[in-house]
Amino acid sequence: MLLYPGCIFFEIALAAELLASLGSVLRYYTPDGKPHLASMGACILPQGSYADLARDTGGLAAVLVPGGDPGSIIPQRLATPCLRSAAERGVLLAGICAGNLVLASAGLLRGRRGTHNYTREHASPEAVAFTAPFWEGLVFERADLVTDEGARLTTAQPWAYVSYAAAVARGLGLLNEAEAQAFRAGHQKSYADPDIDR
Repeated sequence: MLLYPGCIFFEIALAAELLASLGSVLRYYTPDGKPHLASMGACILPQGSYADLARDTGGLAAVLVPGGDPGSIIPQRLATPCLRSAAERGVLLAGICAGNLVLASAGLLRGRRGTHNYTREHASPEAVAFTAPFWEGLVFERADLVTDEGARLTTAQPWAYVSYAAAVARGLGLLNEAEAQAFRAGHQKSYADPDIDR
């Protein structure tokens, strides 16, 4: 889990819960390795810095990148070395919301299929114009979630956190397609659903 000042932990929280329940060991990394005050108020003690993550060879299987305001890491390209290192090793990269912008800023979406919410219907004209250069080369799909299996890359819209969690677990081989569908269905019930016990 790649954390940064201004990130929104909620977007990756369900994925973290699911992966932990399936036996994954979760590790958190911050730009400088210092504790992270998460958006929900918890203090997360990271395993190390982004530089440590770039050197990690201990069974790293995926890097999840939450959204929020990545302005604290994009201008200096702080996450670029660790993300590129992970991509070169075939690690699954999964961005959600502005996490996709972090991946794009590292050059990892060029020539790849993906989605993002920096479009006219979801962002201000200023945000659309400012981020446009980052999306050059992306094969954009207007979808809640896109998995480019050849690149081991998942991108998701901020509201698709349930599908995101299932896609990450599926991409890691922790759930099969039927189990991923059941997980999504189980987290998307509503009070209007007659199958819910009242």
